[in-house]
Amino acid sequence: MKDTNMKPLTHTLIIVMLTTLLFGCSEPAAEAPAAAPHANTTAEPVGTKPPAADSEADTTADSTADAVANDGINGPLSFTLTNLDGEDVKAEDYRGQWLVLNYWATWCAPCRDEMPELVQFQAEHDNVQVLGIAYEDAEVEKLKNFAADFNVNYPLLTIDVYNPPAFAEEGGLGLPTTIVYNPEGMRHKKHMGPIDAKGLVEMLE
Repeated sequence: MKDTNMKPLTHTLIIVMLTTLLFGCSEPAAEAPAAAPHANTTAEPVGTKPPAADSEADTTADSTADAVANDGINGPLSFTLTNLDGEDVKAEDYRGQWLVLNYWATWCAPCRDEMPELVQFQAEHDNVQVLGIAYEDAEVEKLKNFAADFNVNYPLLTIDVYNPPAFAEEGGLGLPTTIVYNPEGMRHKKHMGPIDAKGLVEMLE
C-alpha cells in the first residue's frame, strides 16, 4: 500500500520541477531581442562622423588651393572686396586693362606723401585702373574723410587685416606697397616704398 500511494506523489513532484525549469530558462530568451536595438543605435553615429570630418578637410583644402591659384602669380588675380560705399569690387571687372594695387594706411606718412602722385597718375591714364587697399582696421567714415582731403579719384577698398586674402598678405609687409598686374591679371612688377607718377609709368614697362 505504501508503494502505491507514493507513486502519484512522485509523479506530481517531477511535473512541478520540470515546469519550473522550463519557465526559468525561457525568461532570458525573451530579453535577448531587446539587446539588438542598443547595438544598432551606438554603431550608427560611429559610422557617420568620419565622412563629415573628411568633407570639412576637403572644403578647406579646396579653398586654399583656389586662393593660391588666383593670386596673380599662379593664375590670374581674382578677388571680391568692398569699396567705401559697401559695393563689391572684383578684380575681373578690370580684366583687359592694367591694374595697380596700392596698399596704404591713414597713419602711414609715406602713404600720404605719395597719394597726390597716384591721383595725378590716374587722371593721366585712362587705360590703367588704380585701386587703393586700406591696410588698417579703421572706420569707413575715417577713410572717406581721408579720401576727400586728398581728392582721391580712384576706388578705395577695405580688407580684414587680421585675416587678409592670400593675394594681399605681402601688401602688409611694408607700407606703402604698389603691385602692378597686366591686362591678363598676372603680376607684372612690385614696388615697396613711396612712388611717384613717373615711377608708376616705369612699372608698366
